[in-house]
Amino acid sequence: MNKFSRVGLLLLAIQLPAHAGWGLPEFATGAPDPAAMDRAFECEVQQLMEEHADRLQGVDAVVTRFGNTIVITGQARDSGGRARVDKLVLDAAGITREQPDGAAVVPASTRGCEGRAVAANTKRRSILDSSRDCSSLRVDDDPQVEIKGQLFNHIAIASPDPVVQLSRAELLAAQARLALIDGDVINAMDRSLIRLVAQDGVIYVLGNLDITRQSDIQAAIMKVSGVGAVRFYID
Repeated sequence: MNKFSRVGLLLLAIQLPAHAGWGLPEFATGAPDPAAMDRAFECEVQQLMEEHADRLQGVDAVVTRFGNTIVITGQARDSGGRARVDKLVLDAAGITREQPDGAAVVPASTRGCEGRAVAANTKRRSILDSSRDCSSLRVDDDPQVEIKGQLFNHIAIASPDPVVQLSRAELLAAQARLALIDGDVINAMDRSLIRLVAQDGVIYVLGNLDITRQSDIQAAIMKVSGVGAVRFYID
């Protein structure tokens, strides 16, 4: 199988779950799989964007989550569309920005959650049946530790062809993922280890990675044609 075919399969694997009509997983109390929780949240946001398409005209957004780190990429016609996507994601996660222009986020409310945020809201029958009272930020083992996350909005404004730009970004992310796999750097298809998303030639890497692993990942990805920079968001 040639490299282009493999890239195509990677793209297909990325897109299928969000568009094949699969139901979202139901989470029981206990310790649900973190990668499945991230995927369920992404599916929830995707469905919300489709439900509110009339308010998001001119917006093509992708939301990627790894633990308590969320990255929004894509295109918007204007700053208003960018802001509306930002609010939709904040509301879906039950979080608010600690500072208006900052990336740090905290639970917006803990009502109905016994005074604390809960992982994926274990009180929900499924992630779509949320009362929005609980934050979906993961809970630290130490109850004294303040619960925080990060939300980065990299939506670009006024692209002349957002569909082409989005497709190019998806392809670049797939090529970067393939470079990591071919270089035996990391299993880039394991969502519990790493997530990759591209925007305007930048590859954003989400994960829980030490300095040595970050250096290896950056070296491999920077060899991919079209990559201008690699940025790490460590959860």
